Amino acid sequence: MKRIERNGDLIALIIDTAADFKPGVHFISDPTWPLQIGLLAHRGGHSIPAHRHFERQNSGKTMTQEFLLVVSGEMEVDFYDADGSLFRSETLLPGQALLQIRGGHGFRFPASSQVLELKIGPYLGLDQDKQLIAQTVAKS
Repeated sequence: MKRIERNGDLIALIIDTAADFKPGVHFISDPTWPLQIGLLAHRGGHSIPAHRHFERQNSGKTMTQEFLLVVSGEMEVDFYDADGSLFRSETLLPGQALLQIRGGHGFRFPASSQVLELKIGPYLGLDQDKQLIAQTVAKS
């Protein structure tokens, strides 16, 4: 797992589905984050008993986090800190995922790509969901 940090702040995690799993259940997200990410690796024949989850009161958290899994193609990611300064770029390949924790990002797709995105909704439209950042390309 690759940690993307800026000035001591954890901005994002890049997860490699081919390398980052170990036997059992391991949550990689901080319990205070609104989006919880677990890596589950079980041997054949394992089962998890049928269950449902309790409803919870909204925690009032306002941080929007995103999880993006590259299914095919590739996704170039530019990372921006809280001040909107571009500080790093990474390329994700199929089987790699991004958990954006804070800060900003921009994406480029050099080839036809499929990406699965997960974030807390609802999407309220560009003007209520996003603040655009001037775009430049970082040097890794």
